[in-house]
Amino acid sequence: MRLYLFTENFPYGKHETFLENELPFLSEKFEQVIIVPLYQHDYLREMPCNVEVWRPILSFNPKNRKKLLLSGILNFSPFLFSIKEFFFKKVYSDKNRIWIFFTSLLLFRVMFSNKKIWEKLFAKIEKDDKLYFYWGDKSALIIPFLKKNIKNTIFVRFHGSDLYEKAKGYIPFRKYLLTKIDRLMPISENGKNYLTDNYSYVDSKKIFVSRLGVFDNGLNANKKEGEAFHLLSCSNVIPLKRIHLIMEALRLVDFKIKWTHIGNGILFENIKIEAKSLPDNISVNLLGTLSNKEVMNFYRQNHIDLFINVSESEGVPVSIMEALSFGIPVIATNVGGTSEIVDCSVGKLFDVNVSAQEIANAIKLFVTTDSFQFRKNARDRWNERSNAKKNYREFTGFLCDESY
Repeated sequence: MRLYLFTENFPYGKHETFLENELPFLSEKFEQVIIVPLYQHDYLREMPCNVEVWRPILSFNPKNRKKLLLSGILNFSPFLFSIKEFFFKKVYSDKNRIWIFFTSLLLFRVMFSNKKIWEKLFAKIEKDDKLYFYWGDKSALIIPFLKKNIKNTIFVRFHGSDLYEKAKGYIPFRKYLLTKIDRLMPISENGKNYLTDNYSYVDSKKIFVSRLGVFDNGLNANKKEGEAFHLLSCSNVIPLKRIHLIMEALRLVDFKIKWTHIGNGILFENIKIEAKSLPDNISVNLLGTLSNKEVMNFYRQNHIDLFINVSESEGVPVSIMEALSFGIPVIATNVGGTSEIVDCSVGKLFDVNVSAQEIANAIKLFVTTDSFQFRKNARDRWNERSNAKKNYREFTGFLCDESY
């Protein structure tokens, strides 16, 4: 039995690092894992011996709008299926919807036009093989086409931006796609409820919560005498993550804090410029993108007093799971499934519309509070709900169990 794993660009580059935790369990359970990335990005990571990586579906990054437009128009892929949605969902009434609609349609057409990869798949795939899409958008758009040609079970994970429409304002072709998936696997109870509450045409018996997880990489480094309070954030630097809100809160504290951020993105240069205007009591350490191994080493070598996430939309952040695994208290916004791993026993949960002053007050509270119990509770919460060994063994068993 083989598994075909469709990713965004894993195992290339440093992105989708959370798949590094899951892949060992998949390669152990299946005779062979065949990874089909959407596009190539940077270097190829080292893979287990029974993992084969196919040439990407696209020859370019789909964020290159010029190439996407030319490649999506200049082929004979179908488009008539999209017309009904364009009018039924009133896509024409909103510029943002029009942009997202046509971008998704172009992406589908480019993927569909890669006949070589689909012919290779149809020629190689066997009856018991499984197809697993790590995201509920992008590559997953090809699923209705695949279901016309193969009868293999298709599993799809749903996280945050690929599930909650409010994150983007609109996700195209939901009914067209969701009704063709055999097993829908949101990573939280919140995600499951969202699917059942918002898409009545989806059979609830096909929805299964499948939590992500992180490994036990030890405990966070001990605090050294005289060290400043260390606040850490870890995310892409994009509008959705609201890194600027963290900086606004830091302007309101009057004690020494070292703020470290791990992650990069379109707003990174802006954040670097704005960080220079923070008061003298705030020292800033912007590390950019790190590999998962580098992040784990950072936790082991540097004491972190508090982890913060103020995103306006999430699935269940792996970054929070990692912080909890090291016994670090967490303050975060109550979005997506975050509340399933963060509460007052491990830190603090904010309303999504949290103010900078509320964040500053929470940071001050943790500066003056003994963190021992919070750190113990954080570690226990990881073991209970986000332990990779537990969660991924259960997940791989689910992939292979035909009784579901």
